[in-house]
Amino acid sequence: MRFIKYHVFLIKIVMPVALVIAGITFFSCKDDKGYIKPDCTLPETVSFSNDIIPVFDKYCNTSGCHTGSNPSGHLSLDATVAYANLMKHGSGYIDTINPNYSLLYSQMISTSKPMPPYGNLDKCKTSLIFKWIQQKAKNN
Repeated sequence: MRFIKYHVFLIKIVMPVALVIAGITFFSCKDDKGYIKPDCTLPETVSFSNDIIPVFDKYCNTSGCHTGSNPSGHLSLDATVAYANLMKHGSGYIDTINPNYSLLYSQMISTSKPMPPYGNLDKCKTSLIFKWIQQKAKNN
């Protein structure tokens, strides 16, 4: 009787849990580099001016945030100065060797202190920024 209860426990509890864990591992939304797989098509080459600046303009350069004479965190993401500010030596905003360690990207995917502060950008936008960093964050 004890043997049967043990097998029932294995079949009803342990197996479903093991299958769920295996599914999560197999179908994870991140690849081997930590990059979030988007549900959208990204451009072959990400353009700072055509792809990244529009994201900053819509989600970051709003009143009281990363724009104007006193930007939040002393980081202006206005189109005319964004690239220079992000690439400032020692700032840590962009790390083209280890994109996951880029402060810009890590803040955008943070769950405790997300940027923008009202919630994370969607996966397409964060993936676009990540890909731009992976492509050596060119001013193109």
